Amino acid sequence: MLDIDDVDEELQRGFGLSVNALGPLLTAGGDAAEMKFMECCRYLWQAEGAELIEPFIEAVFNKLPDKSRCVLFQRMLTIVYLAQDAETTPPE
Repeated sequence: MLDIDDVDEELQRGFGLSVNALGPLLTAGGDAAEMKFMECCRYLWQAEGAELIEPFIEAVFNKLPDKSRCVLFQRMLTIVYLAQDAETTPPE
């Protein structure tokens, strides 16, 4: 499994940011933090799948305020439900 150094390297390559540089934004919470978190997750997923997502989430998710974590969890559930619905809906 990859570690946080690998995440840092990939984020530097893709966003010019490190996990430490994201800290203050994530700690502040709100829409900007939530969107940046999701952008980073999507980028890391596209780059290496779960191998980079897991250490990223372990390192930063709890830096977000409770409300932002709740909002992100709701958004992720919505994405999962929409994907499941799309799989079960027969084409017309």
